[in-house]
Amino acid sequence: MRQLLPSLTLIVCALLLYLLSTLLLNPASADIYRCQQAHQTVFSDRPCGANAETVTVNPTLTGGQLDTGTDVEFWQAPARQPSQAASGCSGGYIQSTELRHLRVKQQVREGMTEKQVRYILGPPDHHDGQWWVYLRKGEETGRYHLRGGCLDKWR
Repeated sequence: MRQLLPSLTLIVCALLLYLLSTLLLNPASADIYRCQQAHQTVFSDRPCGANAETVTVNPTLTGGQLDTGTDVEFWQAPARQPSQAASGCSGGYIQSTELRHLRVKQQVREGMTEKQVRYILGPPDHHDGQWWVYLRKGEETGRYHLRGGCLDKWR
């Protein structure tokens, strides 16, 4: 029995080595078929019609370098220029993110529309001609002059 143990161990190790090399070097693959059915392309693991074509797929191996060294250019929208025509005010278009930042800081700038000023500061407490007046605890905190729907000046 002792004489068979080394040779049996050797045979089992050789068999395991063969199985591992077969599995690792020859990955399992199945045929993929492409067919046209009812004006649509269909993929299947078995022939799906008389017009079945075998599709060759190169397996992806793990490890190695994934970067092929090609430069990829991402599409960027062209820079948008402020447009006075859209709002009629010299401040033009303000992106929503920037408008939210201005709202948090309670900051306005010349040329903003009435809608933008109202978004940042809220509705005025009262009007004094073309001036929007804001109050806090009964005291005036700011006056904003709007001419033609656009912020002209403030104090």
